[in-house]
Amino acid sequence: MACLIITKGNQEGKYFQLGNRPLAGGRDPAREIQIVDPTVSRKHFLIHKQDDRHLIVEAKAKNGLCINGQSCSEKLLDDGDEIQLGDTVLTYYVSDQTDRTNAVDQYRAAGREFREDQTISESNRP
Repeated sequence: MACLIITKGNQEGKYFQLGNRPLAGGRDPAREIQIVDPTVSRKHFLIHKQDDRHLIVEAKAKNGLCINGQSCSEKLLDDGDEIQLGDTVLTYYVSDQTDRTNAVDQYRAAGREFREDQTISESNRP
């Protein structure tokens, strides 16, 4: 199963397993892939499976979406693609990282209140 790993930013190391259903990413605590970064839009992107690959689509983000240094609004992802959202970089991997804990599951278990508190405290950092 494919995944995204934050490789640069204040959540470096966070791992998001991608399945067959669409996922939304952004700063908002309601997003399955929450990126705690004030330069990331509340709803920054959508990612969903298309055949055997994943398609990432920008969701009218203020700072846009860059993949491998190129600005774009959507792209079928390839193994190793680097996705930049504001000051955060995620790397897409075709194979799963079984030794990691899925952040999507952690956030669901923690609940929305915890996620909102984390977003507020992270955005107040210098």
